[in-house]
Amino acid sequence: MRSFERQLITLCSAALLAAAPAPALAIGAEEDAKTLFARGRELRSAGQCEQAVIAFRSALEIYPEGLGALRNIAECEEEMGRYASARRDWWDLRRAALQSNEAKYAGWSEDAELRYRTLGNKVGTLTVRLQGAEGRSPVRVVLDGKPLDPRLLGVALERDLGAHTVELFYGGAAPITERIELTPGAHRDVSLTVPAPLSARDADAAPGPAAPPASSGIRTGGYIALGVGGAGAIATVVALVVRAGALSAVEDGCSPAAGGGYTCPRSLQGDYETGMTATTLAGVFAGVGLVGIGAGVTLLLLSPSEAASSAPGKPPVAELSLMPSPGGLGSRLLVRF
Repeated sequence: MRSFERQLITLCSAALLAAAPAPALAIGAEEDAKTLFARGRELRSAGQCEQAVIAFRSALEIYPEGLGALRNIAECEEEMGRYASARRDWWDLRRAALQSNEAKYAGWSEDAELRYRTLGNKVGTLTVRLQGAEGRSPVRVVLDGKPLDPRLLGVALERDLGAHTVELFYGGAAPITERIELTPGAHRDVSLTVPAPLSARDADAAPGPAAPPASSGIRTGGYIALGVGGAGAIATVVALVVRAGALSAVEDGCSPAAGGGYTCPRSLQGDYETGMTATTLAGVFAGVGLVGIGAGVTLLLLSPSEAASSAPGKPPVAELSLMPSPGGLGSRLLVRF
């Protein structure tokens, strides 16, 4: 119900405003502007010029004839160190006061012009120049987040002191960005150049990402294989040591069996099984060691050095073959140049 009442009141108010004569609307706007103006004065007296400027601008939009709001805006901006903004508002006040017939604004044009000239040496100027845009698709220059009118390129622009950002959008992946700092009385020039487009030939000849050399990966694999082979060799030695210890205990405490092997008491059964396991592991580790060392040597031989990779000719060819032997597993490495 309340929502319906609010809508009804809004519609009635709109109808009354539409039916009201123009002088009544002007009086209402002036009264609203006075309320906002009073609020702005309170904020300014409390040292809150930032919020006061918002109230004064609202009052000025509602009732442009109230030049007191514009004067307070210029004075607040001057207090906040926004000298370029203050100069623009002082000049707007000068022009409005000259056009006003109100007696209370007499002499305001002279005051505004004096403040405008006084702040002249406190502002900084920024000139943006653009090069290389002839014959190109439309480019866009953005100053402090706002598009810059092309007619202002090459014109010295008054800006408030502090940091400013100039961006050039030309169709590339990212805009060209320049950041400058304006100090009192400084005159800064920013020159932006639109990059020339790449021709088809230049685009084809443009270097791509360099691929890692194949020889580097082969050599790395060779070193890894050698490491695995070395670990296998060490494990083989350990297994043989364990086998030798178990075999010594078995030979001392067990008797040879008729069909081969040993007959051991229960107390030595664990040593016998340890010896058998160590024998099996020694064979396995020996095979791993031989394959690893052989593969590592092969990869290192197949990986040419920098001088060999740049020289013509066939690289050396290495072959690794494994074969059974009376003692277990054997290998043969054949290298042809």
